[in-house]
Amino acid sequence: MSFLNKKHLFIFLVNIIIAIILLFVIGYIVLDKLDEYTQHGFSIEVPNLQGMELTEAEAKADESQLQITVVDSVYASNTEPGIIMEQFPRPHAKVKNNRIIQLTINAHSPEKIQFPNLRNTAFRQALQQINVLGLKIGRLEFAPSNFRNLVLDFKYDNQTLEPGTEIEKGKQIDMVLGAGSSGNDQVYLPNLIGKTVDEAKYQAIQSYLNVEQIIPDSTIRNTTDMQQAIVYKQEPEYDEKQTVQQGFPIILYISLDKKKITEQESILTQPQE
Repeated sequence: MSFLNKKHLFIFLVNIIIAIILLFVIGYIVLDKLDEYTQHGFSIEVPNLQGMELTEAEAKADESQLQITVVDSVYASNTEPGIIMEQFPRPHAKVKNNRIIQLTINAHSPEKIQFPNLRNTAFRQALQQINVLGLKIGRLEFAPSNFRNLVLDFKYDNQTLEPGTEIEKGKQIDMVLGAGSSGNDQVYLPNLIGKTVDEAKYQAIQSYLNVEQIIPDSTIRNTTDMQQAIVYKQEPEYDEKQTVQQGFPIILYISLDKKKITEQESILTQPQE
């Protein structure tokens, strides 16, 4: 290879190396600026805005370089109107600055609905529709009918609830079912241990039974505790083979003490002789 060819090859290789170095430097600068622009690796911890009023929450969000917007409202009678009930993202989540926090606030008054005509419908169908409407079943009553568990009527404050009547969401209504003519009105007891009060009530209703009394222990001090409490004992006690009459009253014992719940669950899972 001649001297001239070697010189050209050397210059070519030097140019390749310089180009590679330039590409590396330019790529590093671009990626660094992109990280700076997108704030890669930088995050803000979402503050807990629940329980605040909107003005207080707005100031708190501004401090954290975040924004807030109200997307929904619910009604809780034991909470002041306008108070933030829920938020998304949840408290302590990591987000970028200027992220919008979606809030659900407590409405000033409960939403009202027109009660539909659910007479002469199947029990399960009516129960599902009532849940969709945001109402609750207080208790079941049984009246003479040739059709067992057919929905005959509804009551609110011991008065017949006529179709088209306006009623507030969240209210408890009673359901009147047909007793049937077969005389076979026995149902199995459900196991309500480990359920919340609302879960236990709903399961009892599904089993055609009524929760007659709820007895809290000393760990229950307020309505919030009541909502979070768990059933640790029931009367009659659960027995997978035992049956009772439809509408039979059940007593629930509730607690926040997880030890009580665990002990009762272990008793139920012991093999029977």
